[in-house]
Amino acid sequence: QLVENNGGNGMNASTGADATNYFYNMPSNRLELWAYLESSRMSKPVFREFYTEKDGPVTEERRMRTDNSPFGMLMEQFLNMAFSAHPYHHSTIGYMSDIESISRQDCIDFYDKWYIGNNFTIAVVGDVELKEVKKLAKKYFSDVPGPGKLPVIETVEPVQKGEKRIVVMDDTQPIIMAGYHKGGMSHPDDAVYDAIADIAGQGRTSRLHTKLVKEDKLCVAAGCFSGFPGNKYPNLMLVYAIPSKDVSTAEVEAALYAEFDKLVADGVTEEELAGVKKRTKANFIRSLGGNQGMAGQLCAYQALTGDWRDMFKTVEKIEAVTVEDVKRVAAEIFVTSNRTVAIVETEEEE
Repeated sequence: QLVENNGGNGMNASTGADATNYFYNMPSNRLELWAYLESSRMSKPVFREFYTEKDGPVTEERRMRTDNSPFGMLMEQFLNMAFSAHPYHHSTIGYMSDIESISRQDCIDFYDKWYIGNNFTIAVVGDVELKEVKKLAKKYFSDVPGPGKLPVIETVEPVQKGEKRIVVMDDTQPIIMAGYHKGGMSHPDDAVYDAIADIAGQGRTSRLHTKLVKEDKLCVAAGCFSGFPGNKYPNLMLVYAIPSKDVSTAEVEAALYAEFDKLVADGVTEEELAGVKKRTKANFIRSLGGNQGMAGQLCAYQALTGDWRDMFKTVEKIEAVTVEDVKRVAAEIFVTSNRTVAIVETEEEE
């Protein structure tokens, strides 16, 4: 209410596999109020007794996103199997038993461990002066605890030795999900991964949509994207498909793999790659069109790569990708032993 009464809007937060984000917009003449509010939240937070929320919105979100969602349920099973060692196998919403048993003290302990000065990044974008921002940062954020000793994630997901597969029977439409292990955001081939995902399965002109949905009508939806469930550490190229009525999951799965085999054998065309570069540049520039979008990008690059300046290398990296790079990397990741598959098969009523 205080933020809104002072012209603020868009106040929200989000949690992913790599980071938790807090964000909102304030008028530039309320910069000091923002610094006061945020520093108070960081240095002297008030943890209200949250049991009523825990037993309401939080548990309901778990039910809505996972327990009562065939896609969410399959996703959780899929991640548990795809990552046997790395923390990416944990669901960000947590398991129901976690939500039901967590205490206020658990939250305080978590906050004290992770919410320290050397583990958060702040981006301020707008009609403000650097000198003023630095002065307010020193005045208000000096009380934030830290720097402290951050736990380091040292566990590296071991190389997968063979295909992993799970089939779940449920009273719902069939779903197919496949993931291929790949490098993280700082990997030299990160832009190549993005190019492969774009050509293979993003948008109505992608290969999977064109072949499986429009031409052969095997699916009502099919696609893929890079960087799941997070980007900071080695992750997955995720492929998904929802079969059309009376089309078996086996038929769709075979068609998916046939498209990737074709990508490995024949590569992509210069025209396809040129389209990727054009779309990537347009989307990147579009993401910087608003202050909040630019602030989010700056924070993400700092947190995930260690340097916010890497944001400005995005276009340069995608421009450097060649058709030879795409074919080489596709051959590296699209192999059976590197694949995790999760399928929902429709459970027939007796």
